[in-house]
Amino acid sequence: MIHFRDRWAVVTGASSGLGRGLAARLADRGMSLVLTGRNAARLDEAASQIRRAAPRVRVETVAADLSTRSGVSALLDQVGDRPIEVLVNNAGFGSYGPFAEADAGREADEVAVDVSAVITLARAFLPGMLARGSGGILNVASAIAFQPAPYQAVYGASKAFVLSFSQALWAEARAAGVAVTALCPGPTRTGFVDALGADVGHTAIYSRLAEPEPVIEAGLRALEEGRAVVIPGLRYKLIAASGRFIPREWLNRVSARLLRPATAARPPIVVRNEIVIPAEAERVWDLLTDVERWPSWYRACRWVRVEASSGSPARPVSFRWKAHPVELRSSVVAADRPSSFAIVADGLGVHAERTFTLRPTADGLSTVVVSHETQVGLLPWLGRLYVAPRLFAANQAMFEDLARAAGNGAATKAA
Repeated sequence: MIHFRDRWAVVTGASSGLGRGLAARLADRGMSLVLTGRNAARLDEAASQIRRAAPRVRVETVAADLSTRSGVSALLDQVGDRPIEVLVNNAGFGSYGPFAEADAGREADEVAVDVSAVITLARAFLPGMLARGSGGILNVASAIAFQPAPYQAVYGASKAFVLSFSQALWAEARAAGVAVTALCPGPTRTGFVDALGADVGHTAIYSRLAEPEPVIEAGLRALEEGRAVVIPGLRYKLIAASGRFIPREWLNRVSARLLRPATAARPPIVVRNEIVIPAEAERVWDLLTDVERWPSWYRACRWVRVEASSGSPARPVSFRWKAHPVELRSSVVAADRPSSFAIVADGLGVHAERTFTLRPTADGLSTVVVSHETQVGLLPWLGRLYVAPRLFAANQAMFEDLARAAGNGAATKAA
């Protein structure tokens, strides 16, 4: 059992993110706080905000770097011999990139904060909790703890340690009435991603960040209920559970693909289509470049909305359109009447670049139109065996529609 009111809690990494939010919620429950973080100014700001919201609780701060022994000692000296009812081990940071190219000093500091400080503080405060028969430790781990983490090898291994360590302490302490919980969120909007020091927005894992409030509430609720592990969010519950059913080698490969650096680009889908349209190039050009007329002849196009124009109806700068069943935002990147027309298109999980070239036949009565399209992104990569042939068929259908719209009879194909 945990007694919140008029008791003391220690929260590490409390200057921002989950630590700051957890500290505020504990203060709402009537707990006085010892807060620590590396940034003194942000730590003081967090403490002031908590004092204003909960004026009856005491809030003390210790600006300390928990990657150093002196930083950990400064925190323990501040606490002294007062009984600590709740410990929140939230301080931590990560790194990103190939391990062989990592900064060795940063990786060592990462282990010191994410692992060593967790052990030291748990060892300092758990005996008192066991002796009183009440209290709780909330260790902030991560959903990444459930599988290997290529390109985040040290961070993933550190959080796997925190998860295992927490589960072991839970089994040791529960009979005495002390709770130990591992909180395992997915990527959350806390500043953690910015602190990685690398662009990870392109990865499938970090492309979408959860809001912190549900994570905070899930963590404290699990601690009060005495649960060993909590994983906020259905997506991350499924990711964690997948490790039970997928061979480790396969799981490792999937993790590597989901966390792959941008330099290790996914191969694009490349599709080429060609058609001969019995119409003059000027006529074909007018149909192809007047995007607002697409819905009148292009069967897959549901609607088009021009967002910015160069002043010519046939030369929009950017437009949104729905190519059943997806919505795309496109821009015209090149146009040379009546020889070539190029656009780029972006949708959920896909980026496409498409160039049309028009060449009159020798008699000048027909036009050879060639389309060259490349697609990159998570969806084309995951479904390339399915997407590529269907993309070719869809583009060929567009060409046949274009030929009919030109009004000069049936088209002949040459792929």
